[in-house]
Amino acid sequence: MQKKYDLSIIVPIYNTEEESLRRSIESILMQTYKNIEIILVNDGSNSKTVSICDEYCNKDSRIKLINRENSGLSSSRNKGVTTSTSNNIMFVDSDDWLENNACEIVLKYINELNNEYDIIIFNCYAEYKNKTLRNMFYNKKRKLLQEDIEQIKLQNIEKGITNYYPPESNISVAWAKVYNKKFLIDNDLKFNEDIRLLEDTIFNMYSFEKAKNIYILPDYLYHYRKSQDSMYRGFLKDIVTKYEAFFDIAKKYIKLYNKNEKFFDTLNLKIVTSIDIYMTRYFFNKQNKNGFEENKRQLKELLNKEVYQTAFNKVKPQYLSFYQRLILNNAKKERINILFILNKIKVFINNYLRIKS
Repeated sequence: MQKKYDLSIIVPIYNTEEESLRRSIESILMQTYKNIEIILVNDGSNSKTVSICDEYCNKDSRIKLINRENSGLSSSRNKGVTTSTSNNIMFVDSDDWLENNACEIVLKYINELNNEYDIIIFNCYAEYKNKTLRNMFYNKKRKLLQEDIEQIKLQNIEKGITNYYPPESNISVAWAKVYNKKFLIDNDLKFNEDIRLLEDTIFNMYSFEKAKNIYILPDYLYHYRKSQDSMYRGFLKDIVTKYEAFFDIAKKYIKLYNKNEKFFDTLNLKIVTSIDIYMTRYFFNKQNKNGFEENKRQLKELLNKEVYQTAFNKVKPQYLSFYQRLILNNAKKERINILFILNKIKVFINNYLRIKS
């Protein structure tokens, strides 16, 4: 007879650095509440990572290890949900960790609610190299009213319009939450396996839309490992394609659920602010070997695409920061050299702050 657990914790793993992976798994094993299952989904990692997972699996019967070919984060999370035996689902990234009483606090609250919830959100710590900062996802407690849910739906897409926006990470992440498995299944809520960027945002876009009972716990229970430049990580050749896939999904969502003008405003903000990310991670990234003139040509071509031209004309400048307004104004006028200078200044400042953090 299969043992019944009160909480399933799903940890997708892909070549995570050993120290971080061990800290993550051990933080779950050391929980004060013991009747939990830990589902490690190894997504085609190297042999060293596999051996670490095997080691822990042999130590504790609560651990289930799923070894599979590399299929992506979304597929790993979906596999974890279908494998889970509990009605309460939590995701933990393999380089993050939990407070040792996180499960106890969450399950006590679930019992107080008589299991009548769809999503429970709790707060996190942002862990930099030399400092730890608190991140409150939303400035309300307990059950969210409909107007609050609308606010977190907007926050899920982009910052700028919402009454409150968290300082370190927005609410779109799949971690630092508990999902009711019955709610997920009844509403056919799964991570989109065709998407390899912003998959959490898309998942929560529809989860927040379907949820009627969303609760906020004020406790800080999750540790999110973050670098100062986490939004600008590394060279990504197909970043434009991935972002544009998200724009298409977001537009369909807004139209399907007949969302108000604020949602279009928020999406336009997302599209405009993506230009700076493209420049950092592709066009002006030092790993891009196309050459400066070719990258200038490609960027100018991109700026003339309908999706960006429409956003440039419809975005509301009062929602943009001073830097973002500079990017917008120069993008509209195709001043690529000035965009390059602005971006390099931004990257320099980010790198400086990362070293200091």
